[in-house]
Amino acid sequence: MTELLYMQDFDVETCQAVVRDVHKTEDGRIDLVLDRTCFYARGGGQDWDQGTIKKDGSVFVVQEVHMDENGNVHHIGETESGGFQVGDHVTGRVDHERRTINTRLHSAGHVIDMAIDTLGLNWIPTKGQHYPHLSAVEYSGDWDPEKAEVLRTGIESRANEFIARGTDNTLKFMPVEEMHAICRHVPDNIPKHKPGRVVIYGGNFGIPCGGTHVKNLRQVGTITVPKLKAKKGIIRVSYVVEGINA
Repeated sequence: MTELLYMQDFDVETCQAVVRDVHKTEDGRIDLVLDRTCFYARGGGQDWDQGTIKKDGSVFVVQEVHMDENGNVHHIGETESGGFQVGDHVTGRVDHERRTINTRLHSAGHVIDMAIDTLGLNWIPTKGQHYPHLSAVEYSGDWDPEKAEVLRTGIESRANEFIARGTDNTLKFMPVEEMHAICRHVPDNIPKHKPGRVVIYGGNFGIPCGGTHVKNLRQVGTITVPKLKAKKGIIRVSYVVEGINA
């Protein structure tokens, strides 16, 4: 398994690593597998990181990042100069702007979870999409369509209250079986090839999650909830984050 450095550090964007495998993909690009990485692989509704991997005069441009079922992270892209081989000591650097956007969008989805929880809505999160062109969180639960506007403004207002407080988030590692003690909802499909991690928002809201998160909630920026929509028992909360997909 590739060691996931972003699981242990909110802000890590660079790393020193050793190349474990190099091979070509079906489309002719290069796939680098490292022993450790700061690059996030797409998953959980959050997009992959991009950036560079370098050694001496060699430069590899990371275009996509994927994790296989064994926990190996594949950095897929093209060699800009030089070349890479197994055993090379390299330096990875994540594109800061892209990471920041993805992290803010992803964290905003969890702030909406917090708002829904504190409003006493018995909704269970089922899916999240945290992309600049499409940001939404879906829930299973009951609602009254006639109260959609009241719910929308309530969720938006409460989410921005949490952001304005600017509380720090913390990390805690534990077996999945113990997460119910600090998390309102623990999904059945938590990946087994990642460490069991809970991100605690605002001091007491536990989230089982392997994505990247802001350290302080103020980093999210203002959230707007333009609409709520329900279909076949699924409630969809669309959101927009200030300066990203406004």
